[in-house]
Amino acid sequence: MTKSWGHALVWASLAGALVGCSTVPDRDPSATRPANAAADAAADGDLLGDEPVPRVESPSRTGNPDNYVVFGRRYRVRDTSEGYHETGVASWYGWDFHGRKTSSGPLFNMFELSAAHKSLPIPTYARVTNLENGRSIVVKINDRGPFVGDRLIDLSYAAAARLDMLDHGTARVEVAALAPYQSLPDLAAKRAEWQERVAIRAAEREEAKEEKAAILHFAHETPIPGRQSKPALAEAQEAARQAKKVRLAARESDRERDGKARQNVKLASAAPLPPKGKDKTPPRAVAAAQDSKKNVKAPAKSNALYLVGTVTERKSAAQQLQNRLTSQLQRSVQVESGSGSRYEVRVPLRNPSEARQVAVRLASLGVSGPRIVAD
Repeated sequence: MTKSWGHALVWASLAGALVGCSTVPDRDPSATRPANAAADAAADGDLLGDEPVPRVESPSRTGNPDNYVVFGRRYRVRDTSEGYHETGVASWYGWDFHGRKTSSGPLFNMFELSAAHKSLPIPTYARVTNLENGRSIVVKINDRGPFVGDRLIDLSYAAAARLDMLDHGTARVEVAALAPYQSLPDLAAKRAEWQERVAIRAAEREEAKEEKAAILHFAHETPIPGRQSKPALAEAQEAARQAKKVRLAARESDRERDGKARQNVKLASAAPLPPKGKDKTPPRAVAAAQDSKKNVKAPAKSNALYLVGTVTERKSAAQQLQNRLTSQLQRSVQVESGSGSRYEVRVPLRNPSEARQVAVRLASLGVSGPRIVAD
């Protein structure tokens, strides 16, 4: 009897094993986790929470590089969210990324109203409108993406649910940044400095090309008969060098002036505001201030600039040289007598930037050693 019961138990175990091997589960148990989690969240009211309220926040330290590369494609981060308004395709991401670190640092929570964007500064608050059904929500952009095709924005599970786009997976949306706008002043300053360096290099290359063309042109002009002067090429090169010194000095002066202006602006902005109400300035201080204003002299007018060089001429030809230079340069040129047969040529300049062209032209006419003089 005992053996019969033992045989029966063995056969029952084998039958159960065979049935288990021949049965295939409908889905991976882990695959039901998002649906169950979403249902639990909906039951708890997480998906129906209030929208984030836009507020001033410090820029993310890790989520705002100047540019970055993903899948061989380079993306450039905007230095401000102000004025951003674009239409495109939105997608959503959920459980696969739930609990993972975002580009800005915090962990991704699929039940919060957040989003990922490729170029807006982090964090940025934006209003997303589903153009297919008119639904609209406010999200906080704290991550980078999407990097699939030309999609515009990647919404969290909760945001996609609020826009009723979970079943379709994607939707045509409108994204508009909200105030207070996020800005990246350090990034903007870095880009402005880089653009200035590029502009300076481009200007220097253009100036070098113009100098070379002018030197080659005037070096081949026919010299005036009877004139004792250096070769035209050497004169033109010397004039170009002198003009470059003048140009660099003027550029440095402009930089110093701009730096002082920026410093004055900072000092003015940092100065404390006067107290409201009755003016408590002592009468003696008021009188002293009025006296100081009376003693302030008007700023002196800027000095006239001249390009001065020397030329060797016969005494009888000095007046002819002055008339010829005046006619060719289209300005009032002064030729004054110097030692022996050397004369000083003074050409008025409208601004320092034209010194190079005038110097090269003078060199082609036999005027040597041009220099800038202020009267």
